[in-house]
Amino acid sequence: MATTVITGRNVSITIDSKVYDPQVLSATLTTTLDRQAYETIDGRVYNAVDSDATITIEMLADWGASSGGADSFCEIMWGKADTAPNTALAYTFVAATGASFGGNLYPSFPAAGGTGKDAQRVTFTLQCTAKPTLTIS
Repeated sequence: MATTVITGRNVSITIDSKVYDPQVLSATLTTTLDRQAYETIDGRVYNAVDSDATITIEMLADWGASSGGADSFCEIMWGKADTAPNTALAYTFVAATGASFGGNLYPSFPAAGGTGKDAQRVTFTLQCTAKPTLTIS
């Protein structure tokens, strides 16, 4: 099998039907298993009882970057977290190789601020409602 190199530039992320690639500096989808261990008289056994997923996004802050906040990720997340924190938003996380992860996530309040002359950045860790669905095309 030939080596395939996938960079961050080969990933796209869509949340609530909007593409945020131009603002995103990094995005990581993490899925974990809650695996319990039991000591039986035959030895140790493991049982996966649940899974959990989060998406961590680091992006350039876009407060006030669009008229009325319609395209500002920070403003959209603030508004959704403020008015409908338990309403999940659809997401897709796609690599150029054809691997696509999809599901739903909950909004979160973004931080606001910055340091000196650096561009303002904001980091979100968004809770997914369930393990993502993987589709290979």
